[in-house]
Amino acid sequence: MDRFQDLIRHALNDDQPTVLAQVVQVQGSAYRKEGTSMLISRDGSKMGMISGGCLESDVMIRAEELFQTGKAEIYEYDLSSEDDLGWGAGAGCNGVISVFVRDIDSRFREQLASINAILRQKRPVLFFQSLDCHDHYGYVAEMQPADFSGTPEFTEIYRDLLNNGLPFTAMSKIYHFKEERLFIQIIWPKQELYLAGAGEDSRFLASLANQLGFSVHILDWRSAFCSRDFFPFAKSLQIGEIDQIIRQLHLDIFDSLIIMTHDFQRDRKILKAVKDAQLNYVGILGSRKRIERLLDGDIPQWLHSPIGLSIGADGPEEIAVSIMAEIISKRGKRL
Repeated sequence: MDRFQDLIRHALNDDQPTVLAQVVQVQGSAYRKEGTSMLISRDGSKMGMISGGCLESDVMIRAEELFQTGKAEIYEYDLSSEDDLGWGAGAGCNGVISVFVRDIDSRFREQLASINAILRQKRPVLFFQSLDCHDHYGYVAEMQPADFSGTPEFTEIYRDLLNNGLPFTAMSKIYHFKEERLFIQIIWPKQELYLAGAGEDSRFLASLANQLGFSVHILDWRSAFCSRDFFPFAKSLQIGEIDQIIRQLHLDIFDSLIIMTHDFQRDRKILKAVKDAQLNYVGILGSRKRIERLLDGDIPQWLHSPIGLSIGADGPEEIAVSIMAEIISKRGKRL
């Protein structure tokens, strides 16, 4: 799954002319929401999807007119007609979709580089783009307002969205500011998933999490298991006693931890190490009776156990699906 953070990194590492397409407004129903983005490169390749496949071809044709121009255009697609055959009937859309398409010139590339640097510090960013003056765009981050004539108003919008929203959920809308229509969206840092235990069943979970856009970290005390041979995509492999590693990580609300060591005493130490941490998600593999023994009592609300959504999962592949589904479902719930 290509998220905006990944698109930014790809654009910064691609030397060829590139165009960014973003859904900025949806009236009615659509397959993808506002803020959904896609990169289109001069060689015809693309990254990301802005619809169920019905708009991409047309947007790619229009992008040909924008390469290396520094210009931007807004294209409107009306999918609300029941007998519409032009955009693909049955694609899951029944609304009017506005797509903002911009050539990534040197100035916009500098903005993306600044945003990327902030995201790498695990800090969310508010990005704004004028729909009336296409050269009017910028960003705001915590304690670092940028551009927009120095007004503190966007810093307040940024804080309000973070306080009232949910981590990692899409937050975007059209905002009217001084007779100007602005598309604003929160860009979240990439989710970090720490997997305690590098057994064979962990490989399916780690692979799926990587495909879903998580940065995956593997923690294990066995170098033979915690290896690039089994986890070639992992952002980090950390070998040692897991509870000691965790105490040095400075985990926060943007991080998730899954415990599947199959080692009773190590699980107990890990739970003790994270009991006061404020994490996005903590889950542990094992039966309720086993976890209650680990904790010498009831299972606290912050700990997901039994882990995963109850979908009747059997085997490591299906269990991996149930675990990742539970983590994703948490985006729709208040902390």
